[in-house]
Amino acid sequence: MEKEVQMEFNFEIDQMEEEQSVTLPFMVAKNSEWVAEEVLFVVAKASGYNLDLCGKTCQDWVMIAGAGCETRVIEDPGENVMNALKALATDKPYIALFYADTPLVDKQLFYKIMDRFCAQSMNALALPRGFVFKTDYVNSNSEMASTLTYKENLSSFTRVMDAEDFVKISDYLFSKIRNFHLRNGIIMYGANSIFIDADVEIEAGAVIYQNNILRGQTYIGRGVTLDANNIISDSIIADEAYVMSSVIDKSKISKGTSVGPFEKIIGSER
Repeated sequence: MEKEVQMEFNFEIDQMEEEQSVTLPFMVAKNSEWVAEEVLFVVAKASGYNLDLCGKTCQDWVMIAGAGCETRVIEDPGENVMNALKALATDKPYIALFYADTPLVDKQLFYKIMDRFCAQSMNALALPRGFVFKTDYVNSNSEMASTLTYKENLSSFTRVMDAEDFVKISDYLFSKIRNFHLRNGIIMYGANSIFIDADVEIEAGAVIYQNNILRGQTYIGRGVTLDANNIISDSIIADEAYVMSSVIDKSKISKGTSVGPFEKIIGSER
């Protein structure tokens, strides 16, 4: 079953736990329509870049931030950032370099950074993890000279460096996904035990009980009830269907159909 990947999946940003040191509340960037045309968005591979987080790799999450821009993926440049970017030979006026191990970076933060960069007529800006440059500066210099440092939204640059980081970031993203669907009219009981991947689509009016796992490119229709303890992957659950304590994978459950408890439906239609 093929569905369009939701590469524009964005969340309303709020602050993470205090221990992650957010210095200022998030403000939505303004006048950023120019970014897609004028910025080359570069993602450098880093340790753990292909780890799965809520149905996307860490690298996928970072690339969503630059969706709409011309995007390049490069190997980790190490200390040779300037030479690596110069080798890209872009005609875009600006280059933004992010790393694939910072999956909490999103499009709104990216636009905010670019607005700040241009408003202050910077040549180079060091991010907590990454850089922004004028392309002319990159082409005329082999090393970075004096560079301003961006010190806001530090939690958004949290790196996936070990299992503890992975769990914390994963929990945070799952929470944001749940909140996204709650705002869109999905009823959840025991929400903290419900895990929904980023590309899952759920229509308003669906009801989801505790201990449900929705994976991959799954579609949940209007009026669907997912009773407790289901695992549903890459499947369509049509309007007004009822599913309880079952495993459904690469399948379609037709409108008004009841499934479960304790059924396993794989690669078929009911």
